[in-house]
Amino acid sequence: MSAVQKHGQIKEFTHYPSMEEIVIKRLEALGFLLEKKRYSFGESNFKSQVDFIFRRGRGKYAIEVKHSRKIQLALTHLLPRGILLLQAAKRLGGYTPIVVVVVEKLNQRDIHRMADFFQHFAPEVGWLLVDEYGEGAFKDPHEGEYKVLPQLNRKPLMPGGSSELEVPVSGYYQKQLSFSDLDQWLLKVFLLGRPAAAKDYWGGPQGSVENAFQLSKLAGVSPPVANSWVIAMESSGYLRRIGRKRLIPLRPNALIEEWRGQYRFGDNRILPYRSVYPVSEADQYLDDLLKRLKSFDKSIPLAISGHQACRLLGIKHSSAKSIHVYFWGNVAAVANSLSVVPAETVNEANVFLVEPKYPKSVFGGRVVRGGMPVCDLLQCYLDLHNLPDRGREQADFVYENMLSKIFEKGRA
Repeated sequence: MSAVQKHGQIKEFTHYPSMEEIVIKRLEALGFLLEKKRYSFGESNFKSQVDFIFRRGRGKYAIEVKHSRKIQLALTHLLPRGILLLQAAKRLGGYTPIVVVVVEKLNQRDIHRMADFFQHFAPEVGWLLVDEYGEGAFKDPHEGEYKVLPQLNRKPLMPGGSSELEVPVSGYYQKQLSFSDLDQWLLKVFLLGRPAAAKDYWGGPQGSVENAFQLSKLAGVSPPVANSWVIAMESSGYLRRIGRKRLIPLRPNALIEEWRGQYRFGDNRILPYRSVYPVSEADQYLDDLLKRLKSFDKSIPLAISGHQACRLLGIKHSSAKSIHVYFWGNVAAVANSLSVVPAETVNEANVFLVEPKYPKSVFGGRVVRGGMPVCDLLQCYLDLHNLPDRGREQADFVYENMLSKIFEKGRA
């Protein structure tokens, strides 16, 4: 139950663990101890990140978590990349690999399909398959057979667990926040679109959001989509509704942490490009590139992110010089206008052209600085957190000095 309704007012919220907490709880029940979250490894130019590092006895384990409503989606789309990532962690860091898949509900057929998949494609990788009750199966990477696990709780561990609307409980539905393109867009509009909250760092719609209908109008989505999102936020403990008159954000730090944990900059299509002409001075090249971006065809969506976005927004903290530009459309036309060609290696790249996985969220809140399109502050923060060249340092600076103040103002 996400809320208790009394005399028409919401009086109490039940805390539900995040997906991260579910995985930690289940692994700890299997005898593992958490050491690190979001651990990076590899060469500086090819940094990768796994969700967790656990230890058990003298062994250390790299854990990658995938969440899917249906097991088939996990098998066909999510697991291959996770397996490759863990195999790299094993090769470069000596970690024993384990993939965790969290699903809404599962049955014996799902467990058999999971076991057959790993036996065929990655027998050396351990796996854990759990549902919203913590029930499932575990294949120890050091053992030959998997074992079925009992549920940890009689109540669901996940806040709803489904991507569809569930049966109502005390007048409220349960739905899980999915961090899809639209979910991220609605999050940004809700957090940054409030009047006078972030005009310097947000170019998207601004206006009052007192209920789901107003949010749908402001964000340009259908009322059912906005209402479903509000329910998911409420079920996850990140939002409080007071009748139809007010939506109050809750636990913004925890919300951003979960969002950051779900987001992977590497899920975008990142293309390294180099200048057609020799580059002797990095700052001069950046100035020349920005001039080209300023005169770029406005009908083609572009947005500067990362370190150079912070420079244009006047909040640069680190000396990192990497250049990341989101684009949408014909990459050859973009590259030609910027006078760049594909780089053979990452080290040769002067600029990275990025085709976004979440175009609505990336381009919807663009800010114009000096005639150049720049990603909104939240997008910059998410991207920076994944960049190897002092990105985490810059991201922390952005959060502590700008975002946290914006969120606090939004709650007032």
